[in-house]
Amino acid sequence: MELRRQLTVLVTSCDAYRDVETPFLSLFRRHWPDCPFELVLVAETDRPAVDGGFDRVVATGSGKNWCQMLAEALERVGTPYVLLLMNDYLLDAAVDTAHFAVRLAQAKQFDAANLRLNPNPPGRKSWPDSDLLEYPKNVAYSVTCQTGIWNREYLLELARRNKSAWEFERYGSFMLDGEMRPLLVTQTKEFPFIDAVHKGYWEKFGVAVCKKNGVAIDFAARGLPPFAIRLREGVKSLIFALFPWTLIVRIQNLLDIGMKERM
Repeated sequence: MELRRQLTVLVTSCDAYRDVETPFLSLFRRHWPDCPFELVLVAETDRPAVDGGFDRVVATGSGKNWCQMLAEALERVGTPYVLLLMNDYLLDAAVDTAHFAVRLAQAKQFDAANLRLNPNPPGRKSWPDSDLLEYPKNVAYSVTCQTGIWNREYLLELARRNKSAWEFERYGSFMLDGEMRPLLVTQTKEFPFIDAVHKGYWEKFGVAVCKKNGVAIDFAARGLPPFAIRLREGVKSLIFALFPWTLIVRIQNLLDIGMKERM
C-alpha cells in the first residue's frame, strides 16, 4: 500500500502557540524533505496555505480543549495510522524515511496501539521477533504525547476520554484495562526532535537549534524562562529521579495536583 495512504503526520497547535509554527515548519521541511505523508496542522483558527507549509489545516474553532481538537482532527483523517507531533517538537537532524517506513510496517505487523520512537521512559521488556521493547499497561507514561506511530482508532478513543494533553498522559496511562494491543517503543531515540518550549518559554537548546539553522524566533511572543521556573523544573526533575514515576503520578491523579494548563 502507498505510504501516504497508511499514515498522516498530525501536528497539534493552538493560537497561543502560533508563533512556534514557523520554526516547526522550517525545520520539518529542511530535515524531512522527502516526507511521503500528508502534514496536517490542528489549530483553533485557519491558516493560509503556502508553498512549503502544511498540506492541510484542521481548524476546530476556539473554546475546545486539546483532546477535543485532536479527536475532531482524527475524525477527518482517513489513514489507519497517525504520527502525532506537538508544534514545539522541532527537528534537529535528518529523518530516515526508509527506516521510518520499517517502523510503520512493524506497527501494522504487531497491531500496536502505539509504537513510540523516543524511549522516554525506556521500555521494560523485549517484544518477540523484533528489536522493539514493550511498556506494561497502567504504569506512568505508558501513554504520552512523545513522538510515536499511533493506531488512529485507539488514539481517537483515548482523546475522547480526556481533556488536556496532560490529562491524556496522566490519566490515559491508567485507562488500559482490557487493551490487548501492545504499547511498543524503540530502544533508542529514532525521531530526531527536541521539545523546544516548556511552560510557555523557549528552552535554550531550542533557541540554539533555530539559530544554527538560520530560523528566526519571535521573542516578542515568548522568551526564555525566568529563574523561578527553571528552579521549579529542576526540583521536579530531581523528584522524578528519586522516586518511582508511577507512584508520583498516581498520587498526583488522586489529589488532582500538578496539572498543566495549556489546552
